[in-house]
Parts: sequence; structure tokens; C-alpha cells
Amino acid sequence: MSDSSRDVMSQWPAIEELALTRSRGLPFHEALRNSKAGYDSKRDVLKLLLAVESLDKSMAESIRSCVSKACYQVLGFQPGLEVVTSAPPSAPPKVRLDMPTREPVSTTSPADGGFLTSQRIPANLDFGHFVVGPSNQLACAAAVAVAESPGKAYNPLFIHGGVGLGKTHLLSAIARRLLPNMPRMRMISCEEFVNQYVSSLKAGTIESMRRELRNSDALLIDDIHFLAGKEQTQEEFFHTFNHLYQLGKQIVLTSDSLPRDIPNLEDRLISRFHWGLAVKIEPPCTETRMAIVRKKAEMRGISVPDDVVHFLAENIVTNVRELEGAVVQLAALSSMNGKPVTLQLAHEALRHLVKSRPAPARIATDDIIDLVCEHYGVRRADILSQRRTKNLAFPRHVAMFLAKELTQLTLTEIGNFFGGRDHSTVLHAINKIKGLRLKDAELRSEVERFELQLRRPAN
Repeated sequence: MSDSSRDVMSQWPAIEELALTRSRGLPFHEALRNSKAGYDSKRDVLKLLLAVESLDKSMAESIRSCVSKACYQVLGFQPGLEVVTSAPPSAPPKVRLDMPTREPVSTTSPADGGFLTSQRIPANLDFGHFVVGPSNQLACAAAVAVAESPGKAYNPLFIHGGVGLGKTHLLSAIARRLLPNMPRMRMISCEEFVNQYVSSLKAGTIESMRRELRNSDALLIDDIHFLAGKEQTQEEFFHTFNHLYQLGKQIVLTSDSLPRDIPNLEDRLISRFHWGLAVKIEPPCTETRMAIVRKKAEMRGISVPDDVVHFLAENIVTNVRELEGAVVQLAALSSMNGKPVTLQLAHEALRHLVKSRPAPARIATDDIIDLVCEHYGVRRADILSQRRTKNLAFPRHVAMFLAKELTQLTLTEIGNFFGGRDHSTVLHAINKIKGLRLKDAELRSEVERFELQLRRPAN
């Protein structure tokens, strides 16, 4: 057995639990829970066997992305990953994962589709399990207000912020609070909304989907930025939004950025998303991170000493989901080894996460350019030149995007750095990479690796 094989399979319980945590509420969650993992040492590939008949390309990519991120978080690298299907011969009818399965749920109408209901929202995604701090206090207060007075407090409520900061948790908490009195409350990820819309068009059942959405008591959509560039789906959502808003039905949306920063989003949708309240969740402060670690540990029934709590809070600073993943890893390693959680165990289990701690020093644009040039095999002089060939334009766009994300430079300053380009050119480059990241999992992983490497403290 190779070292890679041994590393991956010995850490698989932690990887699996982290992937399941990431996939909570998504259509492939149960299939992932029932999957089996093996390692092909000859090809250095992790094979994931799902007990389903078939997967469409989009669903397979979602699973691959979810498991790959969990692998990177636990192992510090992403092994090759192959997702294969194998429906058990004695399990009729066979399940397809090319669209959400319909489950009979007593609190809703029969046509639940991919909408989340009380039986499909994890029990711990409520207001009681949400750790409130200065970074999310306003967002949490707005979410509670909407849950208590739907359609009256803030409509729509638009919650935005970085990945893994609690947007989906608040959305789910609102849903759990609304469901007892609003059985036709509908919650869905935007990706699933798009998939259902496309499937309905192909199957000729679009009117059924429209009725399901427009007859809802409230509509909650996660990751609305996934609408970027999808003109026909934006048109459909525009009319659904108008219909529900005019009836006074509550609408709640989450996104990784403000409406105006979502690339290729129609102006009329941007305007409507600002009709209510747009509130941002910031990365948590140290005290909040410590409270989150203690809360997650309590939920899993493990004892985490104060020095370990401090260690986690000091080293994982930008992502609540990573904090939860760290607790999962510690719990898994402690259980497998039969050892209590100690600072030494935390250092051993989380060495890869600790490396990704943002450096306190300001990231230099020179470092960004050098890293991008090395990765794409282009020369620094060429990327800063006026040449616009494809092999230079794409790396240049990536470097501009990273400069905007990781430095305090304005668009004009970034443009000046890249050969005197104007701010509109820089904005176009940034929006282009933002749009591509939503569609291209490989680019998304690439950019994440760039960010981790650039934020890593110098030795």
C-alpha cells in the first residue's frame, strides 16, 4: 500500500464526516452517506462508489467538489477522485441522481421536489445552535425578525458574506421557525432551482414548477449568486419574485456578495434584491471563534481543553465551516486512536489547516503575479504587457481577481500595476473570473489553492 493510499484511507472517517457536514440538505447527501470508498494505489485515485443507477454531470461534479474540499481540509492535498455508480440489483426501483427525488412529507404538498422541509433540514441548524458575535449579530437579528414577522419586517432579506460563515445556517433556522405555521414554505439552493427549471423545461412540466413556487407561503433560496449569467432562469425568477412580493410573501436570499457585485445579473433583479434589507456576515472575531469551537465540541459530546480551543481559534480565522471541520477531525482522530483531545493531537491532526492561516503581513501584488506566472507558465513581463493573447489574458484576469480579493488596492491602482489598464478593464476581468468560478470546479479549486498559498505565513 502506498503512502498516499495509507494516508487517505486512514483519514477517510474524518473526510467522510466532513463531506457529509458540507452536504447537509443537498440532494446527494443520502447517496454520499451510503457510499463506499476505496483507493486505487496503481493510479493514485480515491474511488467513491455510490449505490445509485446514474448521475448527471452536474450532480457528479457537485459530489466531487464536496469530497475534494473535505480531502484538502483533512490531508492538505486533493487526491485524484473518481465517482462511480453501482445500483444494488435487489433494490427496485433504482434511484437516479439527475434530479431531486420526491419524498412524501406530511407537512407539505405532495410535490416537494428539491425543496427542503422540516424532515430534511438538519435539527442543529436552528437559532439555538447559531453562535452570535459582533460579526453576525445584525444578520442574526434580522433573520429572527423575519422568522417572527414574515413579509413585514424586511422583505426581501438578503444575507451575504464569505464561504462558511453561517448564511445557510441562518436560512435553515428561518425555515425551521416558519414551517409549523407555513406548511408551504419553500427553501431550495439556487443550483437546485436552476437544475429543476432546466429539467422542467425538458419534461414540459414548467407550469407545475411555477405553481409550486408561486403558491408558496415563503421562498428561501441559498446561494442566489448561482443565477449569474443564466438569462432564461433569471427571467423566470424575476416573475416569481414579483408575484410573491406583491402578495406580501417573505423572500430570503443568501449570496457570497452584494447584488451589484454578482456578475451578469440583470439590473432589475439587482434593484429588487435591495428593496428590503441587505446584511453582511463578517469573519468571526477570536472570542466568537472560541465560542463556536466549544459549541461544536459540546454538540459532538467531546471535551476540548482550553489550550486546544485557543489553538483552533487563533489558527482558523476566516471560516466557521473549517472550525467545525477541525472539531470533526479531532473527534475522529481521538476516537480512532483511543486518545483524549490534547494540544499535541490538535497540532498533529490539523497541521495542514494551520498552514493556511492568513499571514498578518499585507500580501504583495508582486507575490500574486509571481505565483500566477509560475502556475500558468508565463513570463512576468508578458502578463504586465499590452498583449491580449488567450494564454496571457486568462492568467492576467486571475491575477487581477486575486489582487482585488487579497490586497487593499483600488481598481485603478490594480490597473496601473498591470500595464496601465483602466478600472473598467480590471472590473471586467474580476467579474469574468467570478462568473467562471461558479461554473468551473477546477478553477474554483485552483483559486482557493492560490489564496491559501498566498496567505500562508513566510517561514
